[in-house]
Amino acid sequence: MKKTILAMLLTAVMAVSLAACGGSGNSTSSDPFIYGLAGEITDFDPFSSGGTANSRTITFNIFEGLVKVSTDGSVQPAVAEAVEKNEDATVYTFTLREGVKFHNGNAVTMDDVLYSIQKAIDAGTAGYNEIASFEAADDRTLVVTLNKTDTGFLDYFTQAIVPAGSDDNGEMVLAPIGTGPYKFQEYELQDHVTLVKFDDYWGEGGTLTEIVVKFLADQNAQLTNFQSGAIDGFGGYGEMGEQINEENATIIQTLSNMSQVLALNNSVEPFTDVKVRQAIAYAVDSQDVLDTVNFGIGQVVGSPVPPALTKYYMPELEDYYHKDNDKARALLEEAGYKDGLTFTVRIPSNYPVHVHCAEKIASQLEEVGITMQIEQIDWGTWLENVYKGRDYQATMISVDGATVSPTAFLARYVSDSKSNFMNFNSPAYDEAYNRALAATDEAEQIAAFKEAQQIIADECAGVFIEDIGSLTIYTREYEGYKSYPLTAMDFTAVKKIAEK
Repeated sequence: MKKTILAMLLTAVMAVSLAACGGSGNSTSSDPFIYGLAGEITDFDPFSSGGTANSRTITFNIFEGLVKVSTDGSVQPAVAEAVEKNEDATVYTFTLREGVKFHNGNAVTMDDVLYSIQKAIDAGTAGYNEIASFEAADDRTLVVTLNKTDTGFLDYFTQAIVPAGSDDNGEMVLAPIGTGPYKFQEYELQDHVTLVKFDDYWGEGGTLTEIVVKFLADQNAQLTNFQSGAIDGFGGYGEMGEQINEENATIIQTLSNMSQVLALNNSVEPFTDVKVRQAIAYAVDSQDVLDTVNFGIGQVVGSPVPPALTKYYMPELEDYYHKDNDKARALLEEAGYKDGLTFTVRIPSNYPVHVHCAEKIASQLEEVGITMQIEQIDWGTWLENVYKGRDYQATMISVDGATVSPTAFLARYVSDSKSNFMNFNSPAYDEAYNRALAATDEAEQIAAFKEAQQIIADECAGVFIEDIGSLTIYTREYEGYKSYPLTAMDFTAVKKIAEK
């Protein structure tokens, strides 16, 4: 269906794009900020269940929810100016902000909000299945009633608010309309997307008037284009920093807020056996991977939850499967693989960092008689066949969350989750996770979420390696960056140094 919509809308969107270039009331710069992205974005739909860190590079700037995430991880008002919840966290009441406009110039109304919530429910957006009812008490007051207590429910309402009727036929795939500081102007298939400053933005916008996000083949192409002057900035990993002349660039180092994982398909041989999964975990030396491939830039992890989520993070899991070849061999023998085994890891080729990490891990696994064959595939094939189709034995990727809630990182491991691409199936995990959702006491909730992470470690859903150090790199003309406890690129923070 999505492919059909893409084909139907592409011609129409290109026509709209050309019209937008003729003038839309925005002051566009003749010298845009050009940002290089490893991979292509073909879907801007905020209700798509396949949203990735790449797509959020763009959509984070276009869309806003009733609330939005701040740099410290707290949830702040956005399209809604205020929110209250009742004592048992089953009823949330939002007051809409006055004067908020969409990029098409129309003011946001309650009809738009109700439409957007129903779209999110229909799309199976995380958390929206908890909604028992939602209704307008008046033109500015929205009342959302839940099926059960959820003290963290507000995190889900960062989901986009869009104009009523604007996505009835999937138009948002290639014609996004939001309330954010930057608006969509044009999209060229396999080449770029252009954003322009939204002059009627309700909040404090950015200083860049035009942003071109250039689609590049992979991270190596990002580096090459930056060094040649074809792009002004890009996001990379530790190994790239070694190839940049710091005298000619601004380099900002943070964590990526994603957990890199050697994902093992729990429903495919030989990984149906937990002992095999544990054997691989004991044979991997995550610190060695971090030090040699990423030059020590990053942090070893042992869970899907990244260190940025301080309350929920479990540092004790970082060395849970410490390097121990003897244990690895013993577990393999118990599982019936005394003479070793062979499997294939399928990796998206546009991320050399994952390929290089896999190469290092492959050499570590050889020490215990395990042969890991590396197969590189393009990003589109990985999304379709590996992530969605679950057609793989193992893969290597960094998994992030769309919100700062621990559920954004842990919900995918629930047995029947649509995003459970690792096919992890644990009744004990499901019980702990659901208990965390139901908890009204914060301490009890944190304890339950940590119990869930412990189960993921004990049953070895996959081998969690590191939160890879993230580098944001600009030419010396630009500066500014906002770090969020999720993967996002906020273009409002970027400015020309001359504008200081």
